[in-house]
Amino acid sequence: MPYFVFRFGPDRKPVLVDTFEKYKDAKDACRNLRRQESPDDPNGIRMAFAKTEHDAKRLLAEKREPSSPLEEWEA
Repeated sequence: MPYFVFRFGPDRKPVLVDTFEKYKDAKDACRNLRRQESPDDPNGIRMAFAKTEHDAKRLLAEKREPSSPLEEWEA
């Protein structure tokens, strides 16, 4: 399954930037894009691992429950 990298604009809708087969390539792309475009907003660039672009967008749109009390405290 590929890794999808998305950019989120002011309207908070995901726009596909690129697709990668390897996690390291996708992670490096996210880091570079965050440095260049959104250093103050780390959620401006996000990555998802899914079968299709549609599934990746759905995963990013879902509200996740915290998996631990620490994560809940940080939210």
